[in-house]
Amino acid sequence: MGNDPTVCASASVAATRVIPTVYFVIDGSSSMNARFGGGTRWSVLRDALIGSSGVITRLESAVEFGISIYSSTDPMNCPTLTDVAPKITNLAPVQGAYPPVETGGGTPTGEALQKLVDGLAPYNALDNTAAPPIIILATDGEPNGCTSPATCNWVDWANCLGQLANQLAAAPATYDTTLAAVRAARMKNIPVWVVSLADGLNAIPQLQTAANIGAGLADDASPGATIYSPQNPDDLTQTLTNLLGQTVSCDVELAGRLDVNRVCEGTVTLNGTPIECNSDQGWKAVDSTHIALQGAACESLKSNPAVLLDAKFPCDVVILQ
Repeated sequence: MGNDPTVCASASVAATRVIPTVYFVIDGSSSMNARFGGGTRWSVLRDALIGSSGVITRLESAVEFGISIYSSTDPMNCPTLTDVAPKITNLAPVQGAYPPVETGGGTPTGEALQKLVDGLAPYNALDNTAAPPIIILATDGEPNGCTSPATCNWVDWANCLGQLANQLAAAPATYDTTLAAVRAARMKNIPVWVVSLADGLNAIPQLQTAANIGAGLADDASPGATIYSPQNPDDLTQTLTNLLGQTVSCDVELAGRLDVNRVCEGTVTLNGTPIECNSDQGWKAVDSTHIALQGAACESLKSNPAVLLDAKFPCDVVILQ
């Protein structure tokens, strides 16, 4: 039942932007110290994420960011992980956990992904209507897993552990665990996007299969999913900016239910300035509880997550919940 229009002329409705969740799963293996532009793959990626103009730095108030840095530096505890759980305004914790140099060791990509996926709820269940998180995998080498290395002389404990770590780093490539982990993510309706920092896509032969699975395509889909393969630091920054631009939502959830046939009788403003209904530069109704900003209005919301958004509708158009 709608509100009685004789009681009030209009009702302000709390409007809350939809906050996406993004996990960066980051290869910390020894090969990440290879040269990339004016730095290393590690330093350039780190700066593109958490530097003064990094995407996490710029978007921490609009996206829940989490990270998982992985390697095999501890052969008795593989994969070796540094995790920061996702939340809004998470830059400082991420910066504190993100070392200035790569952690070293091998590339247990599948094991690291699987640990993350195991901790996430399925997003295709009827009782879970939240948007699924997005996993962005950034790696530069073939996965070589956590297979047990050969034993060594345990008299010198520290030296022995170093030998075992080196054996893991030099282990042969194995894709089975990586493809299985990406498949497990898709079974939970969680997309996996792939960023390759290798010297050309042929350097990681089955990465295309992983990207296809992560996008919900057939393993051998042709054309397949995009593998993002930046060739220089500027290209990397632009790639990450474009990817995060896809995740930052211009959908807004309303604390009320609208009559979608009459939404344009309401007024939506950004910082006090009205924006037009059903305009490709304004806003439109998505369903009875969501509106979406479009075009210039959407870009304004993305570029300034602190912008003041207000929605007001005639009382007989909205039912407060």
